[in-house]
Amino acid sequence: MSHAAILVLACLMAAAAALYASVGHAGASGYLAAMALFGLAPAVMKPTALTLNVLVALVATAKFARAGCFSWRLFWPFAVTAVPLAFVG
Repeated sequence: MSHAAILVLACLMAAAAALYASVGHAGASGYLAAMALFGLAPAVMKPTALTLNVLVALVATAKFARAGCFSWRLFWPFAVTAVPLAFVG
């Protein structure tokens, strides 16, 4: 892949991250779509999208928490059930 293609891919992924994070989502579907447009192998796409998804979700959560829009009291019941069931799914 050329340097120009890498730059365009990085810009697309950054735009997806910004747009999705602005509404509280992490944007894995945006990353996967951008990487698919550039023909990356699924073996590369899956861990890359997961890593970026977790990173953007952490950043967005921190920003929402600082703004006072995050409640641990509301969050923990969802996390306790969602995390183990995500492994089952």
